[in-house]
Amino acid sequence: MERSSRIHTDFWKNNFNIKKLRFDSKFKIRNSKLYKMNIKTKICHLFLLFLLLITNSIALAQEAPASSNESELTQDQDADMHQKYGMYLKYEKKKNYKKYKKAKEKYSFESTEERLKYKQAYDNYKLFKKNPIQYRKYAVLIKEYKKYKNYKEEYVPVKKYSKLKKYDKKEYDNYRYYGAVWYKDAYNRYEQKLMELAVNFGEADLGCGVSETGTGKCLGPLMSIGLWSYSKSGIQEKPFKIEADMNYDVKDANGNKLNPEPISGVTVTEVSYIPDSNGTLKISNPSLNITSAIEINFVASDGNSNIVFNAHRPDSSLDKYRHSMKIRYSETSKNIWAINILPMEQYVWGMGEITGTGDEKYNQVMTTSYRTYGYWKLKFSTKYATEGFKVNATPGNQLYYGNEWETNYPRIKEAALVTTGTIMMYLKGINEIAITPYSSWTDGRTRSFEERWGSTSYPWCQSVDDSYGKHASYTTQQLLDSGNHMVGLSAHGALKLARDYGWVYQDIMRYYYSGVNFVKAY
Repeated sequence: MERSSRIHTDFWKNNFNIKKLRFDSKFKIRNSKLYKMNIKTKICHLFLLFLLLITNSIALAQEAPASSNESELTQDQDADMHQKYGMYLKYEKKKNYKKYKKAKEKYSFESTEERLKYKQAYDNYKLFKKNPIQYRKYAVLIKEYKKYKNYKEEYVPVKKYSKLKKYDKKEYDNYRYYGAVWYKDAYNRYEQKLMELAVNFGEADLGCGVSETGTGKCLGPLMSIGLWSYSKSGIQEKPFKIEADMNYDVKDANGNKLNPEPISGVTVTEVSYIPDSNGTLKISNPSLNITSAIEINFVASDGNSNIVFNAHRPDSSLDKYRHSMKIRYSETSKNIWAINILPMEQYVWGMGEITGTGDEKYNQVMTTSYRTYGYWKLKFSTKYATEGFKVNATPGNQLYYGNEWETNYPRIKEAALVTTGTIMMYLKGINEIAITPYSSWTDGRTRSFEERWGSTSYPWCQSVDDSYGKHASYTTQQLLDSGNHMVGLSAHGALKLARDYGWVYQDIMRYYYSGVNFVKAY
């Protein structure tokens, strides 16, 4: 019996061990398979991560410059990287807006009343934390405390980003890789350059404009001057007549050439208006008989900037004008205008404000004043926009007489060449073009712009002593009656300072205009 029981026991022990062995074997096999699966999964994950890193590295390598050394970067590269980093900053704003949205959804309150309720609970629980025994009744407010604490720490700091909603656009995701340090450095360099330009050039930012044929010198941006006009009926009696001192072309408003071959300079081309046509102009000469809508332009066939046109201005001995001519019908006034378009310097050469017979330093004052006012009108004036030009040639703007005046009074051009491209400016945030009012005489004191016309927008026009330009006999009222507003520069005072005291033009202008500086715009 004892032996039988021992056998039975041994049987179950052996049987259990066999089953245990089978179980252990199966577990080990399964565990081995699971281990192998985990290894494969990890390898896949590592491989995908490697691909992602390689892809990003390639993308960044394609965008990164060859060197981050400032001396090796061109301004064009900086400009390109400035633009890209600027877009990255927009991507950063998008991320900040998303932070705000997420925090708002998770931590904000439904109403002001709810927020104030939790704020009170927050304050009460803080009292409990400070003195648990005295304020133990507030211990139950821990949930409210945590909620308001999250609101205060997670939502309030990003609430300011709510105004960045306009940056919540998918397109900005394309710029997330442009935040590298070399992009930031290029961005800062270019911003510094822009700041320097704003301080130095400011509003005088139109560049070289037209280059002079032969010398390549900058003549400045193109200026357009309304010379004279006809009514629709008046042009029938006196058509416009144009010729030049070299071959020229006739072009329509879109720049299309209307003549098959260059027109000989001595050929007179007439322009008249077709009645009841609402703006159709007729152009005719011995080899041309065509029509064109609204406007036509006369330009040198070879692009020569020195061409001079004879516009045969009626009742005037001043007929010649440089660079190009335009005949234009105004749909607003219904007049047909003769317009001279030429670079700023050539405009100054033909200024009719002076004859140039005074001291050369005085002439330099006047050419700089004329150029400065013209540049301001070119940039900002819209008075004659519907007529098709920036200024007219009358004293209402600035007297302009063209090429014959320039030829008759060559010292004007001489002074203009000394001051080429120089604009008077006033630093107010950026360098602003400082318009230059002047009159012939004063009563011994100039007037500030505010005193005379009520505006504070021209702080360089302050009242100064002007014993140099004081009229010998006129009273203040007589001076005003004769057109002397006495604001800004006194012409006779400037002449005396130049002729009798030897002041250079910049010092004369600084005396009459407070705090100004001078920029060579081209």
